[in-house]
Amino acid sequence: MMTNRFFFLATLLAAFVFFGNTGVKADNITVDGKSRNYLKYVPANLPENRPLLISCHGMNQDANYQKGQMAIEPLADKERFAVVFPNGINRAWDISGQSDINFILKLIDEMVALHKIDRDRVYLSGFSMGGMFTYHCMNNIADRIAAFAPISGYPMWGASANASRPVPLIHTHGTGDDVCTFDKVQGVLDVWIKFNKCNTTPSVTPNYKGAGHATYRRWSGGTNGVEVVLLEFAGKGHWVSNDVVKTGEEIWNFCSRYSLVDRNPKVNVTEPVSGTDVYYDNEGSKADSIHLAADVWSDYGDIVKVAFYGGSTLIKELTEPPYECWWFGVGRGQRIVRVVATDDKGRTGSAHSIFNLLKNTSDISGISSGCASGERSVYDVSGKSVSPSSSGLKIIVEGDMTEGKKVRKVFVR
Repeated sequence: MMTNRFFFLATLLAAFVFFGNTGVKADNITVDGKSRNYLKYVPANLPENRPLLISCHGMNQDANYQKGQMAIEPLADKERFAVVFPNGINRAWDISGQSDINFILKLIDEMVALHKIDRDRVYLSGFSMGGMFTYHCMNNIADRIAAFAPISGYPMWGASANASRPVPLIHTHGTGDDVCTFDKVQGVLDVWIKFNKCNTTPSVTPNYKGAGHATYRRWSGGTNGVEVVLLEFAGKGHWVSNDVVKTGEEIWNFCSRYSLVDRNPKVNVTEPVSGTDVYYDNEGSKADSIHLAADVWSDYGDIVKVAFYGGSTLIKELTEPPYECWWFGVGRGQRIVRVVATDDKGRTGSAHSIFNLLKNTSDISGISSGCASGERSVYDVSGKSVSPSSSGLKIIVEGDMTEGKKVRKVFVR
């Protein structure tokens, strides 16, 4: 009797250490008349509107096993997001029907109600059969999941892509997997690369993060900035790999860039205004150049870099405002300025201005009389004197004019 009591107390204490100290809690919800259960990890004092990662186990496994494989709680504490590990019925997932999709949707509603998570930043991952289920969800609830991360699992009967929108996807897989063999992975990804309209040639990073067994392949340029990524582990089998490169960390780094709403930085090119005629500056060291400027902002991150491009050539890169610079040596004719802003999550936003760069205003024959220092004269582009209130493009000449036509300072309006 004493032995049984001691065993019970020891088990209870172990459960407290295992769940209580880590913040992991078991819970139940009713879905389609059935009681479903799951584990969740919510960091202490989690603010409102934080992301949620849902991580699904493999066949004949369970939520607790998946939690142990991912070992993601320290990262959740650091990055401030919640994690749910659902249990499939009979330790499996409905990978062709609606029952488990309804379970996932109900879990999202539950986490919103209890922890006020951000509906626009819910991410879904799964291992093995859980990865197959992840692909199933891509085609059915892409409007509710911002990014997907299957691990060592894919549709065994062949891939199809008919999601409601372009789908951000990171797939991790070991080349030595003898359950869901690696040789089928690229064919599955090709379907989604095409669907997302990504570049067909990936950027390839071998020895990823210094790990000789890890290769990172990224197909970028998809619609709305969507990417497809394959994280390949040479020689690894059918398990979640955490050897140097941590699978959970890579999933978070990828998925956290995405949201169902546009969280990219916003850019507005203020100089030159697109569609206008622009003239060279004529003063001192800025002669034969034009001024570039942009307004840049983000409601979801900190701007860390703003780059100005003339066509494809980098003109200037800035790390703090004001975001403006001079473009020297630019030729006349139609020109394009592109401004790209990057935030602290690696998200980018861009805008461009297309304008006509015309001859120097000192060449306009109609401007023949000067104005006193500190005064202004106003002309149209033909050189005819006009009222400051007149419509259309105006040239404002300030200061002295010498030799009949050479202007000291010109403003284009």
